Amino acid sequence: MTLALASEENRAPALAGVRSHAHRLASIHLRDLLAAPDRSTQWTLDAGPLHADFSRQRIDLDALQSLETLAQASGFEAARTALFSGDIVNPTEGRPALHSALRGVGGDASIAADVTAQRARLTQLATRLRSGQLSGFSGAPLTALVCIGIGGSDLGPRLVCDALAAPSDFTVRFVANVDPDDLARELAGLDPHRTAIAVISKTFTTRETLANARAACAWLQAAGCPQPSLARHLIGVTAAPQAARAWGIAEEQLLEFREWVGGRYSLWSAVGIGIAAACGPTAFDALLAGAALIDRHFRDEPLSRNLPARMGLISVWNRAFMNLPSQAMIPYAERLRLLPAWMQQLVMESNGKSAALDGGLADLKTAPVIWGASGTNAQHSFFQQLHQGPDIVPVDFVLVRRSRSPAAYEGDDRQRILLANGLAQAAALALGQTAEPNDRHRDFPGNRPSTTIVLPELDATSLGALLACYEHATFTAATVLGINPFDQFGVELGKVLASRVERALSGESVENLDASTRALIERLR
Repeated sequence: MTLALASEENRAPALAGVRSHAHRLASIHLRDLLAAPDRSTQWTLDAGPLHADFSRQRIDLDALQSLETLAQASGFEAARTALFSGDIVNPTEGRPALHSALRGVGGDASIAADVTAQRARLTQLATRLRSGQLSGFSGAPLTALVCIGIGGSDLGPRLVCDALAAPSDFTVRFVANVDPDDLARELAGLDPHRTAIAVISKTFTTRETLANARAACAWLQAAGCPQPSLARHLIGVTAAPQAARAWGIAEEQLLEFREWVGGRYSLWSAVGIGIAAACGPTAFDALLAGAALIDRHFRDEPLSRNLPARMGLISVWNRAFMNLPSQAMIPYAERLRLLPAWMQQLVMESNGKSAALDGGLADLKTAPVIWGASGTNAQHSFFQQLHQGPDIVPVDFVLVRRSRSPAAYEGDDRQRILLANGLAQAAALALGQTAEPNDRHRDFPGNRPSTTIVLPELDATSLGALLACYEHATFTAATVLGINPFDQFGVELGKVLASRVERALSGESVENLDASTRALIERLR
C-alpha cells in the first residue's frame, strides 16, 4: 500500500464540521470552558509514563469529536496501519518510515533480525569505547568521542545526551556547524591520542559533515597520527557503507542503518552511538523501550484514548482552524533545554510544506512555527509577549515531577519552585486578569491555550516515551493535513545554490547568480 490523499468527497463534510465548531468557539473564553464540571478530568490522557492535560485548550468535546471525524475521513486508520506495516508512507521518495521497528514495534521478521544485528554491533562498539578497549594511534585508550553530523544526525542524540548523561570518565561531544569555530570549541581540551571521531551521514556525502570530518582528521595528524592509523580513531555511521569504506572507515568500526530511517527519526538507530557511549547501552535500551510503549499505545488505542493522536489533532486545531501560526515549547527542566530545537526540526521539517500528497496544494494551513526555551528562564525573556502581546501562542508545558539532581540537599525547595512556576504560568495564560479601569498595563486577557505534559522523572524510559509521542503526533497531524511528513525537499534548493556560490567565492565565474548575491560575493572576497 502507498499512502495517498483522501478523497475530497470524504473530507469536505468533515472539514465543514470542524470549521463550524471553530467559529462557535472563537467567542468563548477559556475561563468559561474551564468552569465546566469535570473539565480537569475529562481532558486528560495517559500513555506509558506520560500524563497529558488538554483542559486549557480552547476546545470542547463536540469540537474534538469533529476533529476525530476529520481524522477518520482523512484516512487515519489506514495511514497508521501502513506506518507500522512497512508500507510506502513516503510516496515522493518511495520509502516506508519504520523508525518504530528500531524500537521493536512494526515491520516484519527480516527487518527485526536486521535491527537486532545492528543493535548488537552498536552495543558492542559502545561497550568497547566505555571500557577503554579501543586505543588510538599511540596505544592510549580512547576516552572521548566527538560525533560529527548535522540535522537529524545531531539534534536527537545531542538532546538525549544533554538530558541523561552523567559526568563520567568517557566524554561525548557533538559538532554540527561547518563554521570552523564549532569543531575548534568541541576539540578544545581533548587529547588527540585519546579521541575517537564518529562521522555520521546517511549518504556519506553530506558537505558540512565531511568537511568537519576532514578537519578533525587534520587535527589528529597534527598531533602525530600517521595516515594509516587514522582508521583507529574513526567510526562511521551511515546508510551508504560502501561510501564510508571508501572514505577510510574500517569495517569493525562501521555502523549501518537503512534507507527507511529518516534523519529526524534516526537517534533510535546506529546514529545513537553517542547516546550509547555517553549514557551506556543499558540507558539506550531503556530509551528505546520507553518509545516502544508509546508505539504500541499509538498503534492500538482508538482516537478517543490515543495520546499522540490527540496531540496531533490539537496542533491541527490551533494552526489550521484557530489560525494560530506559532507554538511555544517550554520544558520546565534544564536538562530538556534542547527539546524546543529538536521539536523545531521534527515538526517544521516534517510538516512545514504546502504540497498535498497528490502534488497539489494542501487545503489547510500546515505546521506552526515552533520555538521556545526552558522555564523558568523563558519567563524572563519572552513570556511578557505570551501574556500581553497581540498574538495568541499555544504553549506545550513539559513538567518533571521528581528531580534527579545530585546537587539537591535536605530542605531544597528548588524543584517545588520550578513546578509551581510551570503550573502558575499555564493558569495565568488561560485565565488572565482584569485590570482596574483605564489601566491596560496590568490587564491580562488570558484565553491563551496550553497543554501540560507531566513526566514522573527524567529518566531514559520517560524521555523515550516523550520523543516518540511527539513523533506520532506529527504523523497524525500530517495525515489530517493530507501531506507527506517524511520528505524535506525544501532544504535542497539552498544546497544547490550554495555549491555555485562556493565556486564563485573561490574565484570561478559562475552563471545564473542574481545581482544581490554577486555584489555580496565581491564584498566577502
